[in-house]
Amino acid sequence: MRSLLILVLVILCARVSAQNGWMPLSREVERPYARALQRLGSDAHTAIRPYRQRDLRAIPGADTLRPAAALAILDRWSGAMLGTDSVRKFRWGPLMDASLALDMPGEDLLRYKLGGGVWMDLDAHPKWSFHLDAQAWGQRFASYLDTLVNATQVTPGEGYAYGTATDRVHHDWNGHVSWDPGKYFNLTLGRGRNSFGEGHRSMMLSSEAYSYPYLRITTSVWRVRYVNLFTRMSDIRAADGVPGDFRAKYTSMHYLSWNVNKRLNVAIFEAIVWQQGDSNYPRGFDFNYVNPVIFYRPVEFDIGSPDNALMGASVNVKVGKRTLIYSQLMLDELLIKEVRDRNGWFGNKQSFQLGVVSRDALGVPGLVLRGEWNYIRPFMYTHSDTRQNYAHYGQPLAHPYGSNVRELVAHADLYRDRWHAGIRSSMAWLGTDTLESFGNNIFRPENQRVRDEQGRLVNFGYRMGGVVPVKLFHGEFRAGYLLDPATATRIEVSYLFRLREEQGGPMDMDHFVRLGIVCHFRDRHPEQEVRYVIP
Repeated sequence: MRSLLILVLVILCARVSAQNGWMPLSREVERPYARALQRLGSDAHTAIRPYRQRDLRAIPGADTLRPAAALAILDRWSGAMLGTDSVRKFRWGPLMDASLALDMPGEDLLRYKLGGGVWMDLDAHPKWSFHLDAQAWGQRFASYLDTLVNATQVTPGEGYAYGTATDRVHHDWNGHVSWDPGKYFNLTLGRGRNSFGEGHRSMMLSSEAYSYPYLRITTSVWRVRYVNLFTRMSDIRAADGVPGDFRAKYTSMHYLSWNVNKRLNVAIFEAIVWQQGDSNYPRGFDFNYVNPVIFYRPVEFDIGSPDNALMGASVNVKVGKRTLIYSQLMLDELLIKEVRDRNGWFGNKQSFQLGVVSRDALGVPGLVLRGEWNYIRPFMYTHSDTRQNYAHYGQPLAHPYGSNVRELVAHADLYRDRWHAGIRSSMAWLGTDTLESFGNNIFRPENQRVRDEQGRLVNFGYRMGGVVPVKLFHGEFRAGYLLDPATATRIEVSYLFRLREEQGGPMDMDHFVRLGIVCHFRDRHPEQEVRYVIP
């Protein structure tokens, strides 16, 4: 709370200059700029999110990408707060969610979401900028989300769910200080989320989980952008919602992006996760992982570390003038011999993504089409010490379903001025666990897998969809009118259909109809499934 008050005072008292901050991590807020950022010939590194406001201003005609009415409103707010000389240097606005919904089938049909908050940006100097946003919600969840919240105690991406069994309260706040010490470097210290990838999902780091403290160092030279990301995550298990009892864990990540030419981008990624230790072995932040240019695996072996290290790569290709083909490959463990033998070795921990997105698709202005295939092997993102799994605040850091997932995503969105209509759908094939682990739950250690008659751990036979396959379809239609481009707030109506079918079991269907004011200021992922229970 003290840090939050200090940040507010700095924002209100500092003098202002030019825009150097960061956009919200929201595909909807970014949308007016997305076509220009990804166009043929653009040097933007669009897989690194959130986007820098300086990068957006470099787009030809950037001032015309947002509706003039929104800029006029911002001018009036800024002038009222700081005087006419400060117009658009200090920017602020409300955040509001207010919707009613019907959840069918069921006896208790009525659902709601009420939320409010504020966001503020300040350009204090050509090299300094500040941001703060905070929002709180009261909510009665859709049935399938209510089941998830009861199992994990967490609202997806929006914090710990306090309250009764039906009515929940949760909150989130984000803030950062951004500094440009030189032409090629940016240092950002804050609390929020980061994402690496062009897709709706990310196999590396997504916007799925809750906000976290971080230090991000961004280096931009020529056609290369290099990000060092250091974070402090939280393991909330057995803490009963008491933040002081959450156990700390840390991550250190590198993402190196290279625009090879006007069509091709390649990138490499690496991450390591370690837990802070306990009273018998207090560890804290391990400065062995601070070196900004190392590969973690050699360091891990050198210091004899049991930490969780992952590596990945991506290749993105611009086809024509409006289409992007993107891909990601992540490796936790890999033995080529075991992959070739196709024997279901538990250590074959890999994930893969292949997708395509087209803007102004088929020559239709404002039409955005996306197709994506995601594939995650059993035991991916888990670890023998579950305090070091690839998760934060009870949620995966990559795909919301965790591991043992095959998924096909298809989106179609049409934007005309302030109007929007879209269809979002995904079909997933998941595995399930029994008393033993078959690699579906990233919060279970690897040594809980199946044992043979002699009590030895079984190393082979772990297949996609095991042990009992589950099919999960999620489809949603949305239509709305944009009220505030700065926060992507819309008057919106939506219909969600969800179908879950477990082999040999019943088929569950959900229908969810919603109407209200919906704020898309942060990425949200309504496609969720209970794959673990957090005590």
